[in-house]
Amino acid sequence: MEAALRDRYGVEGQWGLWKEHTVRWAECDIYAHINHAAYLTLFEDLRIEWWLGAGGTFSPDAPGPVVGSLEVKYHLPGHFRDQVLLAVRTASFRRTSFVHQYGMWRADGGLLCSARALCVVIDNATGRKAEIPDPMRRLMAERDGAVAEV
Repeated sequence: MEAALRDRYGVEGQWGLWKEHTVRWAECDIYAHINHAAYLTLFEDLRIEWWLGAGGTFSPDAPGPVVGSLEVKYHLPGHFRDQVLLAVRTASFRRTSFVHQYGMWRADGGLLCSARALCVVIDNATGRKAEIPDPMRRLMAERDGAVAEV
């Protein structure tokens, strides 16, 4: 992430993937606040982009990530037409699971929402846990700064 973008949104730390977004009306409640479910959908979009960009696929016969647990913290309200920055990084990983952290910042406004998801890689053909491929594990560590757990 470039320093100018980081400064504009007040982002700290190393993030593996990010994108700017303008909040749409469909993502808001009647008061023009970002709806709580919209944060999760936007974070899910990042999770999908992250997985595909890391070499994963989505198909009935391929392993893919499934959310095992999710924790969300709402820090400040976001509003219709806000320019925001969404980011995801892998915090840690094990043999068949990883933890993603998400953030959404408003330009010149600070952190709006953060989340943490435990994702388990499942072989869709069998329904059993699947190992994270070595190249993906390396990417998690090198690009995202993730820690390998035992």
